Amino acid sequence: MEYIDEIITRLNIDSRIQKLMNKEVKIPAYLDDFNSLSDYWYPHPPCLIPLFLGFGASYKGVINHFFCNRKNTYVEYFLEHGHISEIAINADQFITLMVLRMIITKDELTEEIISFCKQLDYKEYEEVEQFVFDYGDDPEEFNNLVFFEQSRPFKYLKSLNDYNGDFPSSIYILNNSEIIQKSSVFEIAVTEKLSELQDLPPWLKNNTDKKALFNEYISNNQLKEAWFSLNAKGWLLKDVADALEKLKVQAKDDLFNLVADNWINGWRRSTFLNGNY
Repeated sequence: MEYIDEIITRLNIDSRIQKLMNKEVKIPAYLDDFNSLSDYWYPHPPCLIPLFLGFGASYKGVINHFFCNRKNTYVEYFLEHGHISEIAINADQFITLMVLRMIITKDELTEEIISFCKQLDYKEYEEVEQFVFDYGDDPEEFNNLVFFEQSRPFKYLKSLNDYNGDFPSSIYILNNSEIIQKSSVFEIAVTEKLSELQDLPPWLKNNTDKKALFNEYISNNQLKEAWFSLNAKGWLLKDVADALEKLKVQAKDDLFNLVADNWINGWRRSTFLNGNY
């Protein structure tokens, strides 16, 4: 994926994550869902910037929305599940989850894990070890996990009162209507809950022709609305590529061009030329 290095630089992705992606720091083989993006390409909405290829047709990456003020956040996307989950709000949390899994898998803090942490200048491995001793890997106790005390990703929460981010959904609840108005349906874990809301954006409604909706928004220069209509389910991938080209013309944004070209290039080289998402 020839554009990804420039994209992650432009998005200010933490240098430690870049080291992991570039294999400057070796990820233990037993963490088998942090593979190179060059290994395969799976259909995914353009708002998802993949960083690692996972097992079972999945990605770990970041959500990056254009034309609105959503913050980037670390996510996981399993094609089988059909929705994107927020798993870490920042790189410290992302690396903490890796270290947590390593300790759980090995049942101790090994020299290999300590070496991994030191190469990433991650000093909190003993605190993670203590968390494992006290709580295992229970997400309901993440308020006691280093880097998770003040803000927890939406995936692990059951109450909106415990969340201070702007991801739209967990598997239990929806965020407030203001966030839902600038969300992709891929970010909604339980779409049935959308029926409880008033003033639902057209791109989140089941009975809307998303391609026609996109073209209408493009003709009116409503780029945010066009973007979210594109990041909706039911598109043929070849139509996604065409739509990205149209948005490039009107967006006039170098980062958007990189993201669009990265998605189009991945699709063209994939086994999904006639697929959809």
